[in-house]
Amino acid sequence: MSRFRGSYQYSIDAKGRINVPAKFRKALNPEADETFVIVRGPDKCLQAYPLDTWQSVEEKLDARPQTPDTTRLRRELYSSIADSKLDAQGRIAITPKQMSIAHISSKVVLEGQGAYIEIWSPEIYDTYFSDDSNFEDVYYQSVQDGIKAS
Repeated sequence: MSRFRGSYQYSIDAKGRINVPAKFRKALNPEADETFVIVRGPDKCLQAYPLDTWQSVEEKLDARPQTPDTTRLRRELYSSIADSKLDAQGRIAITPKQMSIAHISSKVVLEGQGAYIEIWSPEIYDTYFSDDSNFEDVYYQSVQDGIKAS
């Protein structure tokens, strides 16, 4: 399974292409066929899944019971989804709709999230992370939840 770690800032070109860090490209499994599935994420970011990882996410999504929330989630995800294969320069392309969803114009922040990459507008990214006042609460609650699950 691919593991993405770290944060990088890049410019986006006029065709909506962004560099993927070499570290991230090296982490791709051959089964991903150098392809990312880019989809709307929470908090006004995009999520880029390696193709092989997305297939398992999609299977779980398809297995969910048919409810109004699941229907809404599927509609939001599938209306924003695009496959993007790495080009010869190690770039992927995001669509104009995806750029609009994430408020991306000239720069992006790519942040590894383990199994996938988040793509952010730098302004939204900075705003999101500017208030870390509850980090300790979230961190310690997660640690406590982890201990209870063990």
